[in-house]
Amino acid sequence: MPPLSAAQRPAVLAELRARIAAPRVLFGRLPAGVAAVDAWLGGWPAPGISEIVGAPGSGRLGLLLPALAALTRRGRPVLVVDAMEEVYPPGWVGPGGGVDLTQLWMVRPGLDRAAWVAEQAAAAGSVDAVVLLDAPRLGRSAVRLGRACERGGCSLFVVAEASEAELPAALRLVVHGTERGRLKVVCTRSRDGRQVGERRLAMGVG
Repeated sequence: MPPLSAAQRPAVLAELRARIAAPRVLFGRLPAGVAAVDAWLGGWPAPGISEIVGAPGSGRLGLLLPALAALTRRGRPVLVVDAMEEVYPPGWVGPGGGVDLTQLWMVRPGLDRAAWVAEQAAAAGSVDAVVLLDAPRLGRSAVRLGRACERGGCSLFVVAEASEAELPAALRLVVHGTERGRLKVVCTRSRDGRQVGERRLAMGVG
């Protein structure tokens, strides 16, 4: 999919804002949909930023898919900003995902505009969850993303190979892959600090 032109961007954002007519349902936490994750973290911050760091194929998206699937099956659209244009949406429908593709909005704005699109979508108040996947270094955009998800009441997931020190993440996880059938995850930051530490998680959906 070619990057959006400058002329196309306002129309696309306007459509995303207009698609949701029903009142939004806001949570103190967004259930993760995985028993081990919910028991440890209590769900995802909502609103707030969750940073998930790990190499592609490490299992980092597996942490997210059950929550995204639950939202879409309830008719709540999820927006994914696919900076590298590498996501294959049908792959999120299988046993590990279960996402309703009719409620999955995929935006591919190019590397230079990925953070800006995520910021606008998070601030718009029209979706419960935005996923910013493998964007370039955020720089000044990091702080703006925090303000945007607070304004829009949105859960923003920043998924990348390296952590962003400037990102005001309420939750920061580092995924190290699977060992003996369990996903090795280290929490380096949480709102109250109690979740900080390492876990090996059984990833069955709960």
